Amino acid sequence: MNLRFRHIYVEKRILNNEYVKNILAKFPKAEIIEINHYKDRFNPYYQSFRAQKDAQSLILAKKDPPFIYEASELIQKLGVNFFYTTPMLNCIYDCHYCFLQGMYPSSNLVLFVNFNDFFKEVERVYENLGNLFLSISYDTDILAVENLFGVAKKWADFVKDKNIKLELRTKSVNIDFEYQENLVFAFSLSPETVIERYEKYTPKLKARIKAIKKVINKGFKPVIVFDPIIKLPNFKEVYKDFLQKVFSEINYKNIESIVYGTFRMNSTQFKIIKKQLLSDIYYYPYSVKNGIVEYEDKEEVIKFIENLLPDVKKIFV
Repeated sequence: MNLRFRHIYVEKRILNNEYVKNILAKFPKAEIIEINHYKDRFNPYYQSFRAQKDAQSLILAKKDPPFIYEASELIQKLGVNFFYTTPMLNCIYDCHYCFLQGMYPSSNLVLFVNFNDFFKEVERVYENLGNLFLSISYDTDILAVENLFGVAKKWADFVKDKNIKLELRTKSVNIDFEYQENLVFAFSLSPETVIERYEKYTPKLKARIKAIKKVINKGFKPVIVFDPIIKLPNFKEVYKDFLQKVFSEINYKNIESIVYGTFRMNSTQFKIIKKQLLSDIYYYPYSVKNGIVEYEDKEEVIKFIENLLPDVKKIFV
């Protein structure tokens, strides 16, 4: 983690942006490199996602349209009119099962600074539909870097007093900012064994549970996310102990819903990651259907998990 952002690439067209200046002031020892367009550094195919991950650079850029997308079938839809947006690309965490490893050639973090362009497009869609459920953490973990960039706060301020539910899906425990009713906190939880083996840099389970309790004490009913469920060799024992621990500490009546799903991935992304990442996750028996890689015994895994979940609203993909 201490090697991150030693190099910061900045598009020339945003050098005088006040937000950019404030970000750069937080990294006085970083080497600042001017570039014409973020894709010049982000898109070349010859890069090594793995090599960059432990010495991650930051790219500050201006995004061009589109600014908002309809959710794909691989995303659990927590509400009607479900869309997502991408204020950042990539993540400071390094989870073995993350699809981003096969989606982008670079693991460097891209932060788009033209917030008002995002807001205008979301406003347009919102006014047309009358309501919106918007995720801003699909291609990243916004809250993991909230103390550095304040992106979640900007979005929270934007949706305030609008009929927009703003989903903040996270493994982070950075939840110290102004709360408001239309924020949806969705905490991703995994057994400690999974965290240690496959979720590099992420907070421990104990810390995440503490963050959930804090949100509940603020009057929110968070969403608990068990996704992806990883089929460890002893997964039944591990997940039984894990779920018992979670719901012995968190009263299920204080949560909005449970989202859960087994490991799954676009087959192209799966092949790319398998070539570059030495992880046993990619060597279980899988089947491929309609371009999606899934466990061969997915139904058996899900049935086992469902029998351990409390009587609360459940959303499965």
